[in-house]
Amino acid sequence: MKTKQRVHLTAIGMVLLSAFLVQILIRSPVRAQIILDVIDVGVDVGGIAVNPNTNLVYVAVTGQLNVYNAQTHAFVTTIPLPQNYTPCYDVALNLSTNRIYAAGLRTYVIDGNTNNVLGNFDKSGNEVAINPTTNRVYIAGMVNYPYSDPYVIHVLDGGNNSWLTDIQIASLASFESIHLAINPSTNRVYATFTGDDNLRVFDGNSHAELTSVHLENIGYVVVNPDTNKVYAGINYTDAVVLDGVTHTQVGMISRIGAGRLQLNRLTNRLYGIAATSPGYVLRIADSTTYELLGYIHLDGNLADYDLHPQLGKLFASHYMIPTTWGKKVTIIQDESPTAPAPTPKPPAVIATLDLPENVDGAAVNRVTNQLYIGMEGSIAVFNATSLAWLNSFDLTENPDWPPIYDIGINETQNLIYAVSVSGTYVVNGANNQVIGTLGSGNEIAVNSNNGRVYIFEQAVWLGDPDRLKIYDGVTTSHIRTIDLGTSIYFQSGHVAVNPGTGYAYCTYSLDDDLRIISPTTDDVAQTIDYTSIGDVTVNPTTNRVFVWISRQGKSGAVILDGNNHTELGMIQGVSGQLETNPQTNRLYGYTGYTLLEAYDVPSGELMSRIYLDGNIRGYTVSPGLLRVYAVHHDYPEEWSNKVSVIQDTAESPPIRIYLPLIMRE
Repeated sequence: MKTKQRVHLTAIGMVLLSAFLVQILIRSPVRAQIILDVIDVGVDVGGIAVNPNTNLVYVAVTGQLNVYNAQTHAFVTTIPLPQNYTPCYDVALNLSTNRIYAAGLRTYVIDGNTNNVLGNFDKSGNEVAINPTTNRVYIAGMVNYPYSDPYVIHVLDGGNNSWLTDIQIASLASFESIHLAINPSTNRVYATFTGDDNLRVFDGNSHAELTSVHLENIGYVVVNPDTNKVYAGINYTDAVVLDGVTHTQVGMISRIGAGRLQLNRLTNRLYGIAATSPGYVLRIADSTTYELLGYIHLDGNLADYDLHPQLGKLFASHYMIPTTWGKKVTIIQDESPTAPAPTPKPPAVIATLDLPENVDGAAVNRVTNQLYIGMEGSIAVFNATSLAWLNSFDLTENPDWPPIYDIGINETQNLIYAVSVSGTYVVNGANNQVIGTLGSGNEIAVNSNNGRVYIFEQAVWLGDPDRLKIYDGVTTSHIRTIDLGTSIYFQSGHVAVNPGTGYAYCTYSLDDDLRIISPTTDDVAQTIDYTSIGDVTVNPTTNRVFVWISRQGKSGAVILDGNNHTELGMIQGVSGQLETNPQTNRLYGYTGYTLLEAYDVPSGELMSRIYLDGNIRGYTVSPGLLRVYAVHHDYPEEWSNKVSVIQDTAESPPIRIYLPLIMRE
């Protein structure tokens, strides 16, 4: 009897597993956010605010506010701001009075009906919050180096534009931040202060402090007046949910991000910002159930964003990192109260597979249209098109069998190879029965034409050699072992094969060499030395070999002619695991473990980027289906047993987001 919880081939186990899989295994993603438009403003941008009553968007730029139509995104007019030499950091609106408040090095009050500047004050601030009921405007004061001034909240009477007494927060000789939120229903002012990690609650009339709550690594704050719930960022990733009466914790939203929080009261959706590499990610959560609903990747770092509740649109202004994004505004379409969530065009995540164990290794048999996912000593089988669960089988009765690292397939013979550090199992794909074993390893490449199997094995113990093992995968006989090298550190290696030419390719990090294996001698026929080397993949249709290298300050996939292995060029920027789709001539890679990227090989142009909320352990491509199946790492922990299914496209997106990256040398 096994002690581990695993997929079993017993009748009872299969019934229970089937019930489990039917209920939760395949989930269509809730996320359906898409980027509608990107406006090139032409100058540096700062704060942004939306008036849903007039359908106008106000964008702070140097010297003025730019005004756009929220529905058509068309430019409307400009509002000059005197003495404004840098874009204001924040813009907010009082929808009851149609007054616009812009704060930066100075504070401006604008009549939204006439666009006249009613106030120009020598008060600096970087965040604005408004109580439309009391007509008071709260501005988080700025403290500049050497940070000798006290941290305060400036209070403006919106009725007569007179300044009330500042709300004192603290006196600290350090760079800290104040973040603000208002509950007009209870007339409460909420202020978080990063200097002491306290959330302060003030009376909206007297500004007396009513209570404070200490929250670790506090960030932004937002309030829902309808439910009287307070959402405050903590620990740079999460948001704690507080009851607005007792200010005790009633919930937690994990991984919403450390950036500014926004709330759409009409859809009960909470928005947050998380940094990634490159760019930022806008995350969406249900403010009632506290579950993450979706996300969208933004290539430019965010300066500010605001939303149009009725339209379900978000308008985001960007920092000048990267420099090409410092003058842009991105319009994002999310779910609106009156319309269903939009359907994202490919490439897009179309489903998530939840498996009962940690996953690693994935492969598709194009002939049988079956998707194989490796787990801990077992394999799950799905229909690659419908994603219906077909079967699962154990490879061994050993309860301590290690995870499957990689899966290879001989499509001609319908053989599956499951690789782990304890051995490689050979499985008959017709009946899922184990028919033999090969040596252990970490990565595999299979030639379906001649049956050759290539397994890279990283040394388990330092001081032992790293090896490339070659087998006849049909007879399971050993052909040759090539010692790659011995190191006092763990080294990495990758392997690929071109079934058309029979050449196999192995990279090795100790000497940064690409070894080319002869199809006739099964030995190293040629070695190419690089400065730094990574993954390798092959497009058998074009007979091109792609090898990740870094040299002379440039990194990416160098392209080799598969006949003579001369260098043809480089696609810069691509990294991580390399895979190709021969039918679309696309090259895939990933950045920062979370951004799956697709490059057009002829032009070297980045065609698309897909953000995945879980770190990528590995992925496989189904060329005919134009799909990518990505298995996830154990960060965050809840993603360790998930597989993301991405639908790509054969067509080029209408807007390409980078200039060509190919370099001919």
